[in-house]
Amino acid sequence: MGKKLKIGIFKLSSCDGCQANFFDLPSLWEYCEVVHWLLGGWAGEPEDMDVAFVEGSVSIEEEAQKLRDIRERSQILVTIGACATSGGVQALRNFGDLRSFKEVYPNPEFIEVLEKSTPVKEHVRVDYEIFGCPINPRSLESFIKAILHNRRPEIPDYPLCMECKLRGNICVIDAYQIPCLGPVVRSGCGALCPSVKRGCYGCFGPCKGANIESLVSWFKGMGLSSEEVRELFRNENAYSESFRKVVEGDIG
Repeated sequence: MGKKLKIGIFKLSSCDGCQANFFDLPSLWEYCEVVHWLLGGWAGEPEDMDVAFVEGSVSIEEEAQKLRDIRERSQILVTIGACATSGGVQALRNFGDLRSFKEVYPNPEFIEVLEKSTPVKEHVRVDYEIFGCPINPRSLESFIKAILHNRRPEIPDYPLCMECKLRGNICVIDAYQIPCLGPVVRSGCGALCPSVKRGCYGCFGPCKGANIESLVSWFKGMGLSSEEVRELFRNENAYSESFRKVVEGDIG
């Protein structure tokens, strides 16, 4: 093969769970040259690259500056995981008073954070988003192979219910009256939770054209209170535009 694909893997505010999936794809190193990846042991200064993968949300000014530099150095910038695409768990603080959260620290005056923790796309242009908490390693592998072969990557944007149908799962809402976010959540996990008779928690965030109002009405018809409905959407993708409307009470 000719010239290798030069990639960088970067971390902002996150748990490392998404970038750890690169360890599950050893065959790709034959075709990729890593120029920066602290978790994998490449600690050199980042250089110009073909693709930059960014995990995590922007929570401090240093991360915002780092992100702008990554954007300038990369031809393609890809966000990976719920933190980078929707703000993640740390963005839950956006719904409260930042000062009250600082009070849990013995010396809060040393905590320097931005007023809100936000997804990458609120700061720089993003070319592709790979969703999930964590992302699916097969989706990551498929994405990289598409770039290697000059194909447009195919990232699922249809509801999780489609995966349930493909697996022959019984709908947990209809059959067992279990609240499930499957009708409005992006596929990608293989319908793991509904396959064991549990409702979807929303790890992959809202799908394209998600009818949030309809699902909220459905939950209300099942007897859930407004607060119980909000709790269902108060997850790692809560700061995504459509989920945020429920959490903030604009829907339901």
